[in-house]
Amino acid sequence: MGARVRGFLDRDQWLSLSEDPSLMMAFSMARRAAAVPLLLVNGTYKSTVSTYLDSAILQHQLQKLNEHNSLKGRHSNHRSTLEVPIFWFIHNEPILLDKHYQAKALSNMVVVVQSDDDSWESHLQCNGRPILWDLRKPVKAAIAATAEYVSGLLPPHLVYSHAHETAIEDWTWSVGCNPSAVTSEGSQLSEFQQDVIARNYIITSVEESIQVINSAIQQLVIERTTEKGFKIFKAHESKMVEKYNAVVSLWRRVSAMSKGLRYGDAVKLMSMLEDASNGFSSAVNSTISSLHPVQCTRERKVDVQLDLTTLPAFLAVFLLLWFLLRPRRPKPKIN
Repeated sequence: MGARVRGFLDRDQWLSLSEDPSLMMAFSMARRAAAVPLLLVNGTYKSTVSTYLDSAILQHQLQKLNEHNSLKGRHSNHRSTLEVPIFWFIHNEPILLDKHYQAKALSNMVVVVQSDDDSWESHLQCNGRPILWDLRKPVKAAIAATAEYVSGLLPPHLVYSHAHETAIEDWTWSVGCNPSAVTSEGSQLSEFQQDVIARNYIITSVEESIQVINSAIQQLVIERTTEKGFKIFKAHESKMVEKYNAVVSLWRRVSAMSKGLRYGDAVKLMSMLEDASNGFSSAVNSTISSLHPVQCTRERKVDVQLDLTTLPAFLAVFLLLWFLLRPRRPKPKIN
């Protein structure tokens, strides 16, 4: 019994549960057993006892390990690199996640379970026959969960119901040979799914770029204009306009490529768009910083007001002190 902690690119760490008490505690606390009802092909129900891991409890325990630096990995500061923490649990007996899953994408990790059963009767059916899962090879489920974690790609049979205002299952659309389709054994993302991922990435990046640009422009709008600061602003104006035009040009290129369904080419421009947006924001911040010293030093005035109503009181105090402290003539001494 063990757990394999996988990370894309270059990290693959094997941890034995018997040798790691903290990881063993996380596995034990998340382990559950429940009677799961199954609908058979003939229309009858049967109840089977299923062992599974509660993903919410498991996630909480793994987060506690991460806080104590037990499972922390290396992170990249560049947005083009994303470290995906994948926890791959291998167990001898059949075990699933949340009763019905071989892999799940959680908010900050992907969890996969693997066991020795090569013909597990799942809770799904197709063409009057139960769908059997090979629990020894959960690669297909792991790819689908990782794609959901990275890009938000959902299975085709999950649709949004406006009447219920939630996601429902419509098995009419469970088609195709890809990791998200439960009725096939495909392990490669289809071109349609790749386009969905690209569109999601493009929309998210463009929206973030628009927010950065609008935030920078709003800072300029609320900045107080002065006659003395006009020359300083004009000195920075050409740079800001150049940065802004670069962002607008990239927006237009991305729009044209997306209109022509060239999502792959548009995705390649996202890093350039991020750098251009941040460049405009930096130019605006630099301009505002240059304006502030002018407002703080050259335009500062100290207004001194004289209150004439207090003048008699000052004179009275002055005369009293003069009378008490004035030098006195010494009196002549007569013998």
